[in-house]
Amino acid sequence: MKTELKIILGLFLLIGLTVFAFNSKTWEQPKKNYEYTIVNRWELPEILEEVSGISWIGNNKIACIQDEDGTIFIYNLKTSQLENKIDFANKGDYEDIVVFENDAYVLRSDGILFRVENYLTSPTVTEYATFNDDSRNVEGLTLDKNYNRLLLAVKDEKHKEKAFKGIYAFDLVTKKFQFLPKYKIDMKDEIFKNLEGKKTHKLMRPSALTFTNNAEEIYYLDGAQPKFLISDKEGNLRKLYQLNEEEFNQPEGITISPDNRIFISNEGKKGLPNILEVEFH
Repeated sequence: MKTELKIILGLFLLIGLTVFAFNSKTWEQPKKNYEYTIVNRWELPEILEEVSGISWIGNNKIACIQDEDGTIFIYNLKTSQLENKIDFANKGDYEDIVVFENDAYVLRSDGILFRVENYLTSPTVTEYATFNDDSRNVEGLTLDKNYNRLLLAVKDEKHKEKAFKGIYAFDLVTKKFQFLPKYKIDMKDEIFKNLEGKKTHKLMRPSALTFTNNAEEIYYLDGAQPKFLISDKEGNLRKLYQLNEEEFNQPEGITISPDNRIFISNEGKKGLPNILEVEFH
């Protein structure tokens, strides 16, 4: 009788554990559905651990910069190799790069622009000042072909109570900087309403931006709290994507190929730095 009782109790225990395991799986928090697909991935060499900006230059090649060195690195997506390095300045906090025809423009976080003429053959460097101070922490740079100007995105506006992040213009013809923003990312826009636990001025901290090839939209990245934001060409906010931090460690650079492929670079905070080709849905 004791043996039978033990068998019965054992069966009840087994059934109980099975039910618990099933219910535990049932109660697991469902994984978040992210509205994008990572199509390709390239792991970058250690020297680009702090990759902070990228720009498509053609022939499956991307120009990269990193936070600490005044060097342009040419990375070949087809061979997955670094194939060239161009020194243009001393050490500094370099944040983004744009290549336009034979020239490369590099942005330092204090707003200084470096024009590297004929960057692949016989580089000549000219510096241009933009902001009068470095408190804004300028991280994004892109080319606005329609108006022959560069646009600079501010990560931390000087006056937080304004509740916007400004996008400012540098005219490529006059070489003059415009101190009034051409676009504003409104931190009180409805698009940010579901973001919790953040002060208003930290809801979006742009680390990079780029125009689409048809110049109808602007794409923004947030590296601190990984996000991808889309606005139209007038600056109206259209869609916000949250990015998985396990896949996007710290997205700091973005560029688009002529056939509309989107590339995002990540610093190597949790492993090797990388470039991801991403499709957004």
